[in-house]
Amino acid sequence: MKNKGMKVRISRRDFLKTSVLGLMGLGLAYTGLSDFLKKTYTLTGLTVKGTGKLSEHSKEAYNYVKYGSNVKCELCPHSCVLKKGERGRCRVRENVDGKLYTMVYGNPCAVHLDPVEKKPLYHFLPGTTAYSIATAGCNFRCLNCQNWNISQFPPEKTENVSMFPEKVVENALKSGAKSIAYTYSEPTIFYEYMLDTARLAKKEGLRNVYVSNGYINEKPLRLLAKYLHGANINLKSFDDDIYRCCLLYTSDAADELAGVDL
Repeated sequence: MKNKGMKVRISRRDFLKTSVLGLMGLGLAYTGLSDFLKKTYTLTGLTVKGTGKLSEHSKEAYNYVKYGSNVKCELCPHSCVLKKGERGRCRVRENVDGKLYTMVYGNPCAVHLDPVEKKPLYHFLPGTTAYSIATAGCNFRCLNCQNWNISQFPPEKTENVSMFPEKVVENALKSGAKSIAYTYSEPTIFYEYMLDTARLAKKEGLRNVYVSNGYINEKPLRLLAKYLHGANINLKSFDDDIYRCCLLYTSDAADELAGVDL
């Protein structure tokens, strides 16, 4: 058995051979990792392909401006400029014949009765329940999204129910909930649905809870805030690079499943 302090001699030839092989291995590893990242996470454009069709769940958006036949969404800081037939990064707001429409008005894909503490809110109506709703879509592309199966898909790819604002409020009251929570995906992207529901809910004595990533423009937020009673802005990270990833990158595999054309 060799002593721990024993020195091992190696010839110059063996040293160079080992060094070259090691560098080649590092090079291959770097190339493989680089190819993997390029294949898996690619920089996206601003738009995805829409359907060009309106339905009972389509409603003209509240925050946009026209540029000829194009439109510019002014709901969130992405400020997507859309040609006819294009949708924004959220996958739910589309330019149809020169007007911007939301495609998720009154067709939530998630409806649950939750403890308000799940939102989570601290000492806000403790011990009560929140009637919680969400639609498909999000303006972030977080790689660790808990609800990716609804947030990263357009409404055509999720299982939805027809429930317009009046029905949401009616169901919430019947359930005994003290509040309505706009949650699970990103409520900013179903702004019109949320705002109209919140207005009715406030009249009926229900509280409104906004669970969001906070990526919304000031003007629509100020209007919405008039009807809110509680809010939770989810902090994704203390690292700016993580936020850049959430905003700019997407998974090719997820987009393939979602059936969108990036």
